[in-house]
Amino acid sequence: MKTLWVLLGVAAPLLMSTPTFAEEAAGDWGGLLMGQLHVIVHIRKDGGQYSASLESPDQGKFVLPADTVTTTPDHLAFAIAKINGSYDGKWDEAKQAWIGTWTQGQAMPLVLKRLVNGKVVAEAPKRPQEEAIMAAPRPYTSTEVTFDSVTGVRLAGAFSAPDGKGPFPAVVLIAGSGPHTRDEDVAGHKVFMVLADALNRAGVAVLRYDKRGMGQSTGDYARATTTDFAADTDAAVTWLTQRPEVDPAHIGLIGHSEGGLIAPAVAVHNPSVGFVVLMAGPGLPGDQILLMQQAAIARASGESETNIAASQKTNKSVFDMIKSAQSLEDAKTTAAAMAVEIATDRKIPLSEVQAGLAPITTPWFYEFILSDPRPNLEKVKAPVLAIDGALDMQVPPKEDLAAIKEALKNNTDVTTIELPGLNHLFQTAKTGSPSEYMEIEETLSPVALKTITDWVKAHSR
Repeated sequence: MKTLWVLLGVAAPLLMSTPTFAEEAAGDWGGLLMGQLHVIVHIRKDGGQYSASLESPDQGKFVLPADTVTTTPDHLAFAIAKINGSYDGKWDEAKQAWIGTWTQGQAMPLVLKRLVNGKVVAEAPKRPQEEAIMAAPRPYTSTEVTFDSVTGVRLAGAFSAPDGKGPFPAVVLIAGSGPHTRDEDVAGHKVFMVLADALNRAGVAVLRYDKRGMGQSTGDYARATTTDFAADTDAAVTWLTQRPEVDPAHIGLIGHSEGGLIAPAVAVHNPSVGFVVLMAGPGLPGDQILLMQQAAIARASGESETNIAASQKTNKSVFDMIKSAQSLEDAKTTAAAMAVEIATDRKIPLSEVQAGLAPITTPWFYEFILSDPRPNLEKVKAPVLAIDGALDMQVPPKEDLAAIKEALKNNTDVTTIELPGLNHLFQTAKTGSPSEYMEIEETLSPVALKTITDWVKAHSR
């Protein structure tokens, strides 16, 4: 979560596996994150002790040391508290690579291979929808913009409006959890680029922006919470009301995953919000979503029911600890003690448990575990479209849509749709597993795009 956007890296070391082959971890490893961001991991061995550091050449010259490192011949895990990030991977002898997940708010596949002459060698995946958008004439104009959040953060993004005479209905696109820029890059897909193009072609103006601390936006991403991101969305709505191209009577919010948690919170307090679209937005408390998410993904990965039950028990105890803590600092103290108990009980190295727990003692996660979308949903009076993919493993569609429908029972204009064959990203999928996201060439299903654009047009007249 992830998205919420995928949080499957939470307590990831507690999901056990038994690889067959082995590899010495020491050395320099590289890979592509989200299919486009180069990542280099340096593993050093000194006197039998391992250390690790991370750098991303595409984001500047800086090296981030890992706080905890766990290595075995077939397992590599490390955590970097400064950026709320962690990696957990297994050695694949056939591919000669660490196959794992990088978790930083959301979980993203990251395959690490030994560097060749100091360079990362990886082929960018095909993205036909995005390539078509870049190649075809566009009946709309996109402008680089900046605006100030109520918290003093300056946000940068793109405002695109159809050609011709306005004013036009407009929407703010709200990304899911994770360090996203304006296109909501996920697994090598520019989700919001494709969605914005479809909306623009349907006669709707779009504002999408880099999250605070990401891209060209200022602010501290690592310390930001859902409440902070909601304040930024609120500022985006206010900015739209001041644009001459925008019809102020028809401004809406489209939130994906965690963005679907933010949208109702903003709609309740900002009277300028005229409609809301929830794309896999949560209708249940954060801890419940994560437990269901972790179980679904573990089953898809072939974990035994015994292992899943054990991990569910451990993760629930961790989440309950966070919920009962008096503060974030209290949660950190308790988590440190709990790590020792888990390591002893599960016979797992303490450093491995600490690496798994590191991301959950962050401001964002602390607030997310305490979150419950239902009180805000109950107060939303604007029209709502809630769509989920039937194969979504991150936000369970049936339970989610039922909860949303119940919370919105007093709202007179609510549409809930479970779209067959689609995953959490609304791609046409085989199983819905996050491991498929990057492999699928489609960025957004045409069915999902039509469902959204048709509904928005119908509610913008």
